[in-house]
Amino acid sequence: MYSTHGHFAAGPLHSETSRIGYINLFSSGKFEHQYIRVELQEIQKADMGRKYANVDRRPLDPPPVVLLRLFRVYNHGTDYQFEEEFPNYREVETMGIICSLDLFSVPESVWDGSHASGEISSHQLVGDHEIPYHKHPFEAIYYVPPAPSEKVLCYMQHHSVLESSQCNELMIGEKVAEPVLVDYMGRKALMFAFGDLAVKQVGTFILRYRIFNISSLVVPGMESSAQTELYGGPFKVYSTKDFPGLPPSTDLSKASTNH
Repeated sequence: MYSTHGHFAAGPLHSETSRIGYINLFSSGKFEHQYIRVELQEIQKADMGRKYANVDRRPLDPPPVVLLRLFRVYNHGTDYQFEEEFPNYREVETMGIICSLDLFSVPESVWDGSHASGEISSHQLVGDHEIPYHKHPFEAIYYVPPAPSEKVLCYMQHHSVLESSQCNELMIGEKVAEPVLVDYMGRKALMFAFGDLAVKQVGTFILRYRIFNISSLVVPGMESSAQTELYGGPFKVYSTKDFPGLPPSTDLSKASTNH
């Protein structure tokens, strides 16, 4: 079992009309006739970046990395329902599984440069049960401000992340990734690494990771726009003159981007 200690990664808010993050029964493909739950963990977030320029393209550092976890669900919908994580990710057919990114701007107040990048985790809504977040330096995760006039995607401290704050047009580089098999915490793991991603504007941002399986179908009534999603920790993009410089590459960066 992987560790889930860490700093912060905001989970999505689920509505009655959204099935993102729920258990799916597949009707075709590699998981045919199986109930599957998909989970993401941001095990390395970006801390900083330098504003993109044509003559000075520097990717976010360290590169964002998310861990993909797959669970088979047995006796679905009964009092005896339980799940087991796939025991051997070497045997998972990953063709058609992709992770895509969305970028959202957030206030600088949600970013704290004193917290270095490290393992970051989130628990999401599982079936009909919401599992609470771990303790972390961001104290106000349970605070729910008055509802704004548009849809709230997630909360970060006292800030509501709204759909209108999406700014994908500011991203340059790798926005979609396929999973790679990496040694992690004593076993093989599937990860998505984004080693060539830059932002064209100074500011504070978060990423939304979404998983799609384009080679498999779920049964009617279980369709969703994505199989799971995760809102990552905040990072800051500096101007060239204010950029503090890059720290040494992490071991996870080297392992996940050398495939």
